[in-house]
Amino acid sequence: MALNTSLLRYGGDVAVGAYTVIISIRQMESLPLMGLDQGAQPIISFNYGAGNQNRVKQSVRLLFLCCAIFGIVFWMSVMLFPKILISVFSNDPELIDITVWAARIFLFGSFATDIQTCFQQSFLALGQAKASLLLALLRKIFLLIPLIYLLPLFFSNKLFGVFVAEPIADILVASITATCFLIWTKKHLLEKKAPSKG
Repeated sequence: MALNTSLLRYGGDVAVGAYTVIISIRQMESLPLMGLDQGAQPIISFNYGAGNQNRVKQSVRLLFLCCAIFGIVFWMSVMLFPKILISVFSNDPELIDITVWAARIFLFGSFATDIQTCFQQSFLALGQAKASLLLALLRKIFLLIPLIYLLPLFFSNKLFGVFVAEPIADILVASITATCFLIWTKKHLLEKKAPSKG
């Protein structure tokens, strides 16, 4: 609602249409990754419950690697070939022009979101539901919504200010989530010492 009302105010119906197309493109990225994240959860949870810390770390590393590679490939596709993706949803030249410009801005931090979701879902798998929920709320509620209203005040192109709120929130929350997860794992997933011989 915050994005739609701000886009309508600063860019009219065409900006809202562009956002609709961008969100559809975003779904093409986020749905496979959601399946990957949720598929990894039982593996991480089982090994954590079994006390197999090395397997937990390996599972999280593999999940991170898959999410990072998929996210970067998708991000590069959007940055280099946005028209191909957009043309799947519309053939209106005016809408395509604004969506190409907006998609490169709005989806600039999409790879960071993929990494953030990986760690957030790993927190959930490790029984840290409160941390996972807080990090999810941090992105959309505590950062994105205020930025949508604040950033247009600092740019002459108000529409740019609205669209750039998303990548800023994405990159900030991904950095915070990754840092929190690394601190938590360092404290709670210590390497088990090998039994001494003798």
